[in-house]
Amino acid sequence: MRAFVYSAAFYFIAFFTVISALGVIVSRRIIYSAMSLVACFFSIAGIYFLLGADFAGVSQIIIYSVGLTIVLLFAIMMTARASDEKLWIAFVPRSLIGFMSAGLMFLVLFFSITTGFSSLKRTPDNIVLKQRSPQTLAVVKEEGTAGIIGSQLFSKYLLPFEILSVLLLAAILGAVVIATKDDQLLENPSAKKEEV
Repeated sequence: MRAFVYSAAFYFIAFFTVISALGVIVSRRIIYSAMSLVACFFSIAGIYFLLGADFAGVSQIIIYSVGLTIVLLFAIMMTARASDEKLWIAFVPRSLIGFMSAGLMFLVLFFSITTGFSSLKRTPDNIVLKQRSPQTLAVVKEEGTAGIIGSQLFSKYLLPFEILSVLLLAAILGAVVIATKDDQLLENPSAKKEEV
């Protein structure tokens, strides 16, 4: 009975994830796309919770569902309304190169995934999983994964964590500098320069 409830919850959340992801693509208004994206992020967090990864689920909610969505909403509010303009794709050589690169990347990923799964089925001994101690499994079952990840993050992986924080700070400062530039100084590279 427990396995049935777990499977039903997983399929329901997965279905909701796919529907909300499609809502991001097919919505005609950008604010509806943003709200569908929030729903998609929350449903992915639900899948993490079902898998017992509570730290990943909470991080998904805090970082993506809240943080990234607020940034997207600010970007929507700060950009000019272009509701009357039709979207178009310029059929220039760079567009053809972009489509070909995307198709090549799709083929590489497709063959990598299918070949990887077939090789796993043929030779399952090529994967060595480190067996966790019973004490670690008991702590994860009782307290969750947040305590273990937190202790590892601030002891063994402290230097990469601090380097990542400096990198994110540089990205934020770069975004502020770009956002505060004068619009008159920005030039559209696709527009033709007016002859004097």
